[in-house]
Amino acid sequence: MTGSAEKLKVGLVSPYSWSSQWGVNRHIRGIAACLTQAGHKVAIIAPAEERELARAARREARAARRAARRPAAGQENAKPVSHRSMAPEGVRIHRIPGTFRVPYSESLANLALPLEVTDQLDALLSREKFDILHLHEPYPPSLSFTALRLARCPTLATFHTAGERFLGFQLMRPVVERFLARLDGRVCTSQNTRRAVSGYFPGSYRVIGPGVDTVRFFPPGGERDDESPLILFAAWNDPRRSQALLLRAMRLLPEDIPPFRLAIVGGEEQGWRANLIVPRRLRARVSFGGRIAPEQLADAYREAGALCAPYATMGLAGAVLEAMACGCPVVVPGEGGIRELVGDGAEGVLLDHPYSYNLAAGLVDLLRDSRLRRSLGSAAARKAQRYSWEKTAARLERTYLSAHRRRRRPAVAAKAMAGQDDGRVILADLHMHTSFSGDCATTPEELLAACQECGLEAIAVTDHNTIEGARETALLAPRHMHVIIGEEVKTTEGEIIGLYLTEEIPRGLSLEETIRLIREQQGLVYVPHPFDPLHLTPSYQLLAKNAADIDIIEVYNPRITFTSFNEKARRLARKYDIPGGAGSDCHVPQGVGTAMLNLRKFSGPRELLTSLRGADIIRSSKSPIYLHSLKLLKNTRGAMAGKP
Repeated sequence: MTGSAEKLKVGLVSPYSWSSQWGVNRHIRGIAACLTQAGHKVAIIAPAEERELARAARREARAARRAARRPAAGQENAKPVSHRSMAPEGVRIHRIPGTFRVPYSESLANLALPLEVTDQLDALLSREKFDILHLHEPYPPSLSFTALRLARCPTLATFHTAGERFLGFQLMRPVVERFLARLDGRVCTSQNTRRAVSGYFPGSYRVIGPGVDTVRFFPPGGERDDESPLILFAAWNDPRRSQALLLRAMRLLPEDIPPFRLAIVGGEEQGWRANLIVPRRLRARVSFGGRIAPEQLADAYREAGALCAPYATMGLAGAVLEAMACGCPVVVPGEGGIRELVGDGAEGVLLDHPYSYNLAAGLVDLLRDSRLRRSLGSAAARKAQRYSWEKTAARLERTYLSAHRRRRRPAVAAKAMAGQDDGRVILADLHMHTSFSGDCATTPEELLAACQECGLEAIAVTDHNTIEGARETALLAPRHMHVIIGEEVKTTEGEIIGLYLTEEIPRGLSLEETIRLIREQQGLVYVPHPFDPLHLTPSYQLLAKNAADIDIIEVYNPRITFTSFNEKARRLARKYDIPGGAGSDCHVPQGVGTAMLNLRKFSGPRELLTSLRGADIIRSSKSPIYLHSLKLLKNTRGAMAGKP
C-alpha cells in the first residue's frame, strides 16, 4: 500500500449475492482486506438472497455426507465450503434485500429492479456518507448500476468482463452511456476487457489486474510427488460441460501414460454419473473431491502437480493466480485476460479449440516431463508475485485518492465570520442580468427597484461577457445592498460565471483557462443552469474533471427547460460536496424574486461559501414561458425604439 495519510471511507458494491465465493466477490474480499489494513474504513454492499442461503445450507449438508463416504485424493480432511463467506476482519457488510436472481455473464446476478431496493440503497448511501463508492460490473439493472445513479460521492467502476453479452446492456445502452459519464475513474482487470469496454464507451481506463494473497498462497517447502502427481480438475462453474470435456480427453490418453491421480473438484452432484463412463483403465486414478473449503485451497494447490480449468469464467483469473502463487502449473483456455496472466509454455499450458484434443496433449506433456512441471511451477510462482493484493490495492488506492481530490474541501470560514456575524439572515440572488447583456433590456435602475421591492439585500449581476453592467449597478445601489461584480463568460465548452471579479474576462477561452483567470482574481467559480440543453453548458465529464475548482453550482434556476435538470444539478453538487446556489437568471424586472437564497449575511467570497452551506431556497410560481415571453416582448420593443 502507498501508506497515504489521507484515510477514506470506501463502499465496495457487488452485483452478486455475498453467498457467492468466486469471481467478483473474491476480488472484492481481497481489496477490502488490504484497504482495511492500510487504515481505510471499508464496507461491502451486496444483494441479500435469503433463499440462496437455505439452498447453500442444503448443498453443504449433501457435500459433507459425500465427503464422509468417499474423500478425494489428497483431500481426506477437506470440509465443505461455506457459501456464507464472511467479510474480512473490520469490514461491514450491508445486504440489500428485495433483489431477484437471473443468469448473468455465465453466473447468477441479483437484479435491483423493485422500487424498495432503490429506496433502501438510497437511504444507506445517505446514512453512511462514503468518500468513495467503488462499483463492480456497473451494468443495468444490477445493484452496482443503481448505486451509480444514487451516488452521493465520487465513484469508481471496475469492469471485470465486457458487457456486450448482457441483455440489460443491449436494451439500455443509451442509458448506460449517459450514466457511465458520471464515473470519476474507470478500471479494467485486463487489457482484453479494456479494449472491449472502451469500444462501446470511449474514455480513459486504467488496467489493474486481479490479485492474490501471497501470504496465504505460496510454493511448498519441499518437492511434490513426481511418481504419481495429483492433477486438480476444476469443474466449478459448469460441472456437466467440464466433466464431459474431461471424459472425452481421458479417452484420448495413450495406454502408456505415466501414473497420476486426478481429483475433480466442484460439481460433486454429477460425480456418480461421470464415474460410470470413466474409462475402466483409468477409473482407479479418478476421484471426485466435491468442493474444497477456502481455508484448504492453498494446501490443495501446493500438493497438486497441475490445475486444469478448461472453461473461462469470471472467477477463473483469481483461482489461476492462487494456483500459480503456490507453484502449481495451470492448464487453462487461452482466452481474454488469461493470456495476460499465463504465457503458453512459460507458466502453464494454454488451450485452443478443440479443447478435448489439446487438453489430452497438454496432460501428456506435463505427466511425462517432471522437469517441465517444476520449471512451469517456478515461473508461475514468480509471475503471481506481481499480482499480490498489496500491489493491486495500492494501485487502487492511488486511483481512489485521485477521484476523491475532485471533491471540494469546504473552506473553513466560520472563524472569519465569527467577529462580524450578527446572526442576521438576508435574501440574495446570485444570477441576474441588466441591459449590458445583449439579450436583456432591463436597466440597472429598473433592476435595483425590483430588487428593493422583493427585499433583496445581496445580488450578483452577471451580464454576458462584460462586467460594466455590474459596476454601474454597484455605483447606483443603496448602501445596505451588497452587489457582487460578476460575469457570465461564454467559453468554448459552455457558459461559466465568475463572481467577485475585478477585471473583465474575455470570451472564447477554454473552460480551464477561464476558471484559471477567475481564480487569479480571487473570484468564485459559479456554474449556471447546468445540463439545460437550451443553454450553453459544459458537459458532465468536464464539470466532474474540474469539480475541485468549482465553488458554487446553481441547483435552482426557474428559467430552465425542465425542473429535473435542477435535481440533476443538486445531485452533482452533493456528489462533490460543492455548495449549491440559486439565481433568478432574470432578464426582465418581473423575473426578480423567482429564485432567492435565504442565508446568513456575508460580506465576501469566503463568507458567502460558508453561508451557502446553510442556505434555504425560496421559489416562486411564475411560469418560465411567461418570463421568456416578457423578455422577447421587451427586447423587441427596445430594438424597435432604437431604430432611426
